[in-house]
Amino acid sequence: MDQRETNRAMVERLRASPSPPYRDRRPVPRVIDVVGRRSGRPRPFPVNVTAVDGRLYACSSTRARDWVRNLLAAGGCRIERDGPAGGDTERRPVLVDGREAAAVLATYLPLAGFRDPLLPFEPDAPVEEIERHVGSVAVIRFDPVKPVS
Repeated sequence: MDQRETNRAMVERLRASPSPPYRDRRPVPRVIDVVGRRSGRPRPFPVNVTAVDGRLYACSSTRARDWVRNLLAAGGCRIERDGPAGGDTERRPVLVDGREAAAVLATYLPLAGFRDPLLPFEPDAPVEEIERHVGSVAVIRFDPVKPVS
């Protein structure tokens, strides 16, 4: 099975099962809907979202992944079953760097359940070491979109 088929199967599985609530500093699986940067078509993808101090984040070992590039190009996305009573929420993806990104990675990676071979550091590395590499990884913060009045 190729990566697209794997992602499609995971999206179907997540949509068919109960969505766990966020718990601070614990990754939970979510489906994120974003418009493809070249196709202009919806591109749902599965990703772990981690709540850290009331903010939501997703991490990738590289900025070259399609889902990261689509999020940054689109400037907006929808997180499925994310809001009150399990409703979807509109979010603005923001690429973060520096200490904020390093702290999120230090929180997420030890709990991720796998080690991505593209990571330039170990999952249990100290924040100071991780911070030296945040320019090559992606940490996306999902800011709430304020409703238009």
